Amino acid sequence: MNKIENIKDMKYANDVTLVSTLIKKWVKSKPTNKELLAVQQSFINIAIYGCTLQNTLEACKLANSDYREQRNQAVIELDEIKEDLKEYKI
Repeated sequence: MNKIENIKDMKYANDVTLVSTLIKKWVKSKPTNKELLAVQQSFINIAIYGCTLQNTLEACKLANSDYREQRNQAVIELDEIKEDLKEYKI
């Protein structure tokens, strides 16, 4: 992950923390307000979705890195086989 993505992730986490703290405070003061409870649940869903996207992106980056490493290893092995094959050609 690069520096810009880290900064964006930190900003996202800070924003989620701030908004969730405020919503929690408002719900505590008005625990029967149905609209506020709906906002709270919707925000929880949004926050979970955002975290899921971040986790999926990281998993994709790891998988891509593994695939790249496997490809590079296959290319190295192919080059070695080609070199060995040259010895048997007339």
